[in-house]
Amino acid sequence: MTLASLPVRYENHLAIGHPDRRRVLVLPDANGWRLPAFVEAEGHFWQEIGHINHWMAEHLGIAATTLRCLAINYTPDDEVLSKVYAAVLEERVPMLPHAASWVSAEEVLTLPLAVEEHRTALVDWFAWYSASATPAPALRTPWYMPGWYEAAVAWANHTLHTHQMRLTGQPIQLRSWQRSAIVRLPTNQGAAYLKVVPPVAHYEPALTTVLASLMPRRVAQPIALDQQHGRLLMHEVEGISLMRYRDDDDLALWQQALAEFASLQIATTSHLGELRATGLPTRSLAELEHHVLALLHDLPATLPNRPAGLSRHERERLRRLAGQLSRRWEALQSDGIPLALEHGDFWAGQVLINQDAFVFLDWADSSLSHPFFSLLLFLVESEDFLPHIPNVRERLRDAYLEPWSSVVPGVNLVRAFEQTQLLAALQQAVYYHTVVLPSLEVKWELELMPPFYLKMALRLSENEG
Repeated sequence: MTLASLPVRYENHLAIGHPDRRRVLVLPDANGWRLPAFVEAEGHFWQEIGHINHWMAEHLGIAATTLRCLAINYTPDDEVLSKVYAAVLEERVPMLPHAASWVSAEEVLTLPLAVEEHRTALVDWFAWYSASATPAPALRTPWYMPGWYEAAVAWANHTLHTHQMRLTGQPIQLRSWQRSAIVRLPTNQGAAYLKVVPPVAHYEPALTTVLASLMPRRVAQPIALDQQHGRLLMHEVEGISLMRYRDDDDLALWQQALAEFASLQIATTSHLGELRATGLPTRSLAELEHHVLALLHDLPATLPNRPAGLSRHERERLRRLAGQLSRRWEALQSDGIPLALEHGDFWAGQVLINQDAFVFLDWADSSLSHPFFSLLLFLVESEDFLPHIPNVRERLRDAYLEPWSSVVPGVNLVRAFEQTQLLAALQQAVYYHTVVLPSLEVKWELELMPPFYLKMALRLSENEG
């Protein structure tokens, strides 16, 4: 879903914790007590937190660390998207707004709240961030806990010094969700970025380093990495996101970006050993039928009786479709398209245009697999980004396929490509079900992904006729 399709009013409510982790800040309201909050006309992805910290500093005089998004609620009748974020003061308690108060977990249970739904979010805050809540569960994301941010910035600062770089301003938190934390660090040699990934994506720092050495103009340049803790410190890539180019005359730019991405993938086919050495997994389709059927058997994972979930009829259709996968995979293998780097989450927001170069970002979901799988989400969303261009999906597809014509001459690439897309959708559903979701403590963040991709597979099968 693109930002353009989201609601027009955005509410951000902040559960700001005291340094003792036993109290949370509330403000007086005509209908009781409420969390500090602000409204925006422009939306942000819920993982983005830079604007949260900025508002706390500007309007509350608070320097806090935002840990995570606690809850999201959409009210369609009012077109309001409401989010609750958890933040914490680490040391100093500032001068509070008039009549503000710190309340304990016990007080929250009976406190009259202006928004009753926030009681659950506050109970969740105390359950997570109480000083007594130790040790943390095995799946707990480290950057969701107080103290992690300061330690990570200290490592980054020390590492920058060893590379003759020094901070020239305050680090800025940009993103926090279970798949990564991202911090921007201004230095005397330009900005640096710290990205930290969970163990399930442990290969990304080393993979990025290998790709940067093979194709330095197409990948962010690393400064240092700490594979044990999933840390990657890299130079900022200056440029403009491809998703900002949405005029009809920008089509050529999108086509060029996809041709460059195809060239990157083709280059990786002769470096598979180096890529495997980073820990990059290979995702074979040999067991895809088994995994799809297992996903459909896991009824809660299909979110039945929810708007985004699968109906019984859709599950039955997918079971029949699963029986055809072996035949589809055998047909693809006969085309001779080589194993290559598959991005795993490729869309226009992962492409930066830096002068005359295209830089490709975020390799945390990557694998070695069929390269054409990478275009699935990109092409699905292209009609949202470029809605007025006739046949935009096919024109972008053909631009991507053109470099492959010299790799597998004589192969009907359009036919091969279209045959891969249904398999790509099913593999993505399986990936989230078997790899990503089992690694998450807070399932709601990505629980929609398996049914999202399963529904996409059904639509693709309908388009096949």
